[in-house]
Amino acid sequence: MRFVVLAIAVAAALGAAAALAKDIQPGDLRLCGRDRCVSIEDQSLIPRMDSFLWGPQRVVHAQRVRPGTRAFRLRVRNGYVWGTVATAKLNRFQAHGYYCERFEYGKWYRVPPRVAEAWRALTRGMRPLRVPATPPHSC
Repeated sequence: MRFVVLAIAVAAALGAAAALAKDIQPGDLRLCGRDRCVSIEDQSLIPRMDSFLWGPQRVVHAQRVRPGTRAFRLRVRNGYVWGTVATAKLNRFQAHGYYCERFEYGKWYRVPPRVAEAWRALTRGMRPLRVPATPPHSC
């Protein structure tokens, strides 16, 4: 009986995450620096970001990012911050409570290389923010 309840709960969680991912369209997400934000419009990038942010595969923990490291915020169209993207290569991500079953509070995760490359191109010439000493409150 417990197995059936657990299986239903897991299926529901994965279904909810997949439904959310399907709702993301080009322009719904932005990378924000100190002075401005850039909209993520590349149709080919959305599935790669979906896979990382909501996909069924396990996300990979990364080395901790030092406070003061250059960073950008990943925001939704309504201004809600989903997380911080950091390092010069923009290959580290820290979630801010939008998918607590996938991302742990205060942990950093490795960004897939093609996503990081696209994020670097989008933020080229922008003034970055800095990683704070304490992560924003989330899950």
